[in-house]
Amino acid sequence: MIKKAILICIVLLIVSGALYAQNQDRAKNAFSLTFGVIGAELNYERMFNRHLSVLADVSYTTLIFMDEFTVSGKGRWYPCGRAFFFEMGLGYSYGRGAVSMMGEMLLTVLTFGWYLTIINTEDDVFRRSGGFLIQPALGWKIDIGKRDGFVLPITMGLNIKTGRMPDFLPYLRIGLGYAF
Repeated sequence: MIKKAILICIVLLIVSGALYAQNQDRAKNAFSLTFGVIGAELNYERMFNRHLSVLADVSYTTLIFMDEFTVSGKGRWYPCGRAFFFEMGLGYSYGRGAVSMMGEMLLTVLTFGWYLTIINTEDDVFRRSGGFLIQPALGWKIDIGKRDGFVLPITMGLNIKTGRMPDFLPYLRIGLGYAF
Protein backbone atom coordinates (compact mmCIF):
# COMPACT_ATOMS: atom_id res chain seq x y z
CA MET A 1 0.00 0.00 0.00
CA ILE A 2 2.80 2.42 0.86
CA LYS A 3 4.55 1.63 -2.42
CA LYS A 4 1.38 2.46 -4.38
CA ALA A 5 0.96 5.77 -2.52
CA ILE A 6 4.59 6.72 -3.20
CA LEU A 7 4.21 5.74 -6.87
CA ILE A 8 1.00 7.82 -7.21
CA CYS A 9 2.74 10.84 -5.59
CA ILE A 10 5.68 10.52 -7.98
CA VAL A 11 3.37 10.32 -11.01
CA LEU A 12 1.38 13.34 -9.79
CA LEU A 13 4.60 15.33 -9.25
CA ILE A 14 5.82 14.51 -12.77
CA VAL A 15 2.47 15.44 -14.36
CA SER A 16 2.16 18.68 -12.38
CA GLY A 17 5.77 19.58 -13.22
CA ALA A 18 5.11 19.02 -16.93
CA LEU A 19 1.98 21.18 -16.81
CA TYR A 20 3.79 23.96 -14.93
CA ALA A 21 6.70 23.88 -17.40
CA GLN A 22 4.32 24.48 -20.31
CA ASN A 23 3.11 27.70 -18.66
CA GLN A 24 6.67 29.02 -18.28
CA ASP A 25 7.18 29.78 -22.00
CA ARG A 26 7.58 33.49 -22.54
CA ALA A 27 6.89 35.54 -25.64
CA LYS A 28 9.94 35.51 -27.91
CA ASN A 29 9.57 39.05 -29.36
CA ALA A 30 8.84 42.50 -27.94
CA PHE A 31 8.67 46.02 -29.34
CA SER A 32 8.97 48.94 -26.93
CA LEU A 33 8.72 52.70 -27.14
CA THR A 34 10.04 54.43 -24.04
CA PHE A 35 10.20 58.06 -23.03
CA GLY A 36 12.14 59.88 -20.38
CA VAL A 37 12.15 63.43 -19.17
CA ILE A 38 15.14 63.88 -21.44
CA GLY A 39 14.69 61.49 -24.37
CA ALA A 40 13.00 58.66 -26.25
CA GLU A 41 13.94 55.14 -27.32
CA LEU A 42 12.57 52.54 -29.76
CA ASN A 43 13.73 48.93 -29.48
CA TYR A 44 13.05 45.37 -30.59
CA GLU A 45 13.88 42.51 -28.23
CA ARG A 46 14.31 38.84 -29.13
CA MET A 47 14.27 36.38 -26.21
CA PHE A 48 16.44 33.24 -26.47
CA ASN A 49 15.30 31.79 -23.15
CA ARG A 50 14.05 33.06 -19.78
CA HIS A 51 17.43 34.53 -18.92
CA LEU A 52 18.97 35.92 -22.16
CA SER A 53 17.85 38.24 -24.94
CA VAL A 54 19.25 40.64 -27.55
CA LEU A 55 17.93 44.05 -28.59
CA ALA A 56 18.22 46.43 -31.53
CA ASP A 57 17.89 49.97 -30.21
CA VAL A 58 17.64 53.56 -31.46
CA SER A 59 17.45 56.45 -28.99
CA TYR A 60 17.69 60.21 -28.70
CA THR A 61 18.54 61.81 -25.37
CA THR A 62 18.60 65.53 -24.67
CA LEU A 63 19.14 67.90 -21.80
CA ILE A 64 19.19 71.65 -22.42
CA PHE A 65 22.87 71.83 -23.47
CA MET A 66 23.51 68.11 -24.04
CA ASP A 67 22.09 65.77 -26.65
CA GLU A 68 22.94 62.38 -28.16
CA PHE A 69 21.58 60.17 -30.91
CA THR A 70 22.51 56.50 -30.47
CA VAL A 71 22.16 53.28 -32.44
CA SER A 72 23.15 50.10 -30.62
CA GLY A 73 22.86 46.38 -30.19
CA LYS A 74 22.32 45.19 -26.62
CA GLY A 75 22.30 42.01 -24.61
CA ARG A 76 20.03 41.51 -21.61
CA TRP A 77 20.44 39.09 -18.75
CA TYR A 78 17.46 38.34 -16.52
CA PRO A 79 19.17 36.81 -13.44
CA CYS A 80 15.96 35.40 -11.94
CA GLY A 81 14.16 34.85 -15.24
CA ARG A 82 11.53 37.44 -14.34
CA ALA A 83 11.22 41.22 -14.68
CA PHE A 84 14.58 42.54 -13.43
CA PHE A 85 17.48 42.67 -15.91
CA PHE A 86 21.04 43.84 -16.48
CA GLU A 87 21.88 45.21 -19.90
CA MET A 88 25.04 45.95 -21.90
CA GLY A 89 25.03 47.64 -25.28
CA LEU A 90 27.58 48.51 -27.95
CA GLY A 91 27.01 50.86 -30.86
CA TYR A 92 27.49 54.36 -32.25
CA SER A 93 26.71 57.71 -30.66
CA TYR A 94 26.63 61.22 -32.11
CA GLY A 95 26.16 64.29 -29.98
CA ARG A 96 27.44 66.18 -27.00
CA GLY A 97 27.34 64.88 -23.43
CA ALA A 98 28.13 66.00 -19.90
CA VAL A 99 31.92 66.28 -20.27
CA SER A 100 31.60 68.66 -23.24
CA MET A 101 28.97 70.78 -21.54
CA MET A 102 30.84 70.98 -18.23
CA GLY A 103 34.09 71.90 -20.00
CA GLU A 104 32.44 74.71 -21.91
CA MET A 105 30.62 76.01 -18.84
CA LEU A 106 33.81 75.89 -16.77
CA LEU A 107 35.81 77.81 -19.40
CA THR A 108 33.03 80.38 -19.73
CA VAL A 109 32.85 80.95 -15.95
CA LEU A 110 36.62 81.04 -15.43
CA THR A 111 37.12 83.62 -18.22
CA PHE A 112 34.02 85.64 -17.24
CA GLY A 113 32.43 85.00 -20.66
CA TRP A 114 35.48 85.97 -22.73
CA TYR A 115 35.80 82.35 -23.94
CA LEU A 116 32.45 82.64 -25.75
CA THR A 117 33.70 85.62 -27.78
CA ILE A 118 36.86 83.89 -29.03
CA ILE A 119 35.70 80.35 -29.85
CA ASN A 120 35.51 79.30 -33.46
CA THR A 121 32.57 76.91 -33.82
CA GLU A 122 34.31 74.97 -36.61
CA ASP A 123 37.40 74.28 -34.49
CA ASP A 124 35.59 74.06 -31.15
CA VAL A 125 36.86 71.05 -29.17
CA PHE A 126 33.47 70.83 -27.44
CA ARG A 127 31.35 70.48 -30.59
CA ARG A 128 29.17 67.46 -31.28
CA SER A 129 31.12 64.38 -32.25
CA GLY A 130 30.57 60.73 -32.98
CA GLY A 131 32.17 57.73 -31.42
CA PHE A 132 31.96 54.15 -30.24
CA LEU A 133 29.25 53.69 -27.61
CA ILE A 134 29.16 51.52 -24.48
CA GLN A 135 25.79 51.36 -22.65
CA PRO A 136 25.61 49.65 -19.24
CA ALA A 137 22.10 49.68 -17.75
CA LEU A 138 19.64 47.93 -15.49
CA GLY A 139 15.88 47.90 -15.37
CA TRP A 140 12.59 46.08 -15.19
CA LYS A 141 10.21 44.77 -17.85
CA ILE A 142 6.92 44.44 -15.99
CA ASP A 143 3.91 42.63 -17.49
CA ILE A 144 0.75 44.74 -17.46
CA GLY A 145 -2.36 42.62 -17.12
CA LYS A 146 -1.97 39.14 -18.54
CA ARG A 147 1.48 37.67 -19.06
CA ASP A 148 3.32 38.48 -22.32
CA GLY A 149 0.96 41.12 -23.63
CA PHE A 150 1.60 44.74 -22.85
CA VAL A 151 4.76 45.43 -20.85
CA LEU A 152 6.06 48.41 -18.90
CA PRO A 153 9.83 48.75 -19.52
CA ILE A 154 11.79 50.89 -17.05
CA THR A 155 15.49 51.41 -17.79
CA MET A 156 18.25 53.49 -16.24
CA GLY A 157 21.76 53.58 -17.56
CA LEU A 158 24.68 55.48 -18.95
CA ASN A 159 25.74 56.30 -22.53
CA ILE A 160 29.56 56.26 -22.54
CA LYS A 161 31.07 57.55 -25.79
CA THR A 162 34.71 56.85 -26.58
CA GLY A 163 36.79 58.63 -29.20
CA ARG A 164 38.71 61.88 -29.55
CA MET A 165 36.73 63.48 -26.72
CA PRO A 166 35.29 60.80 -24.36
CA ASP A 167 31.87 61.70 -23.04
CA PHE A 168 28.93 60.31 -21.06
CA LEU A 169 25.23 60.99 -20.59
CA PRO A 170 22.93 59.28 -18.02
CA TYR A 171 19.32 58.37 -18.79
CA LEU A 172 16.13 57.13 -17.15
CA ARG A 173 13.25 55.93 -19.36
CA ILE A 174 9.81 54.43 -18.88
CA GLY A 175 7.43 53.42 -21.64
CA LEU A 176 5.07 50.90 -23.15
CA GLY A 177 5.79 47.77 -25.13
CA TYR A 178 4.07 44.75 -26.55
CA ALA A 179 5.41 41.19 -26.25
CA PHE A 180 4.29 38.53 -28.71
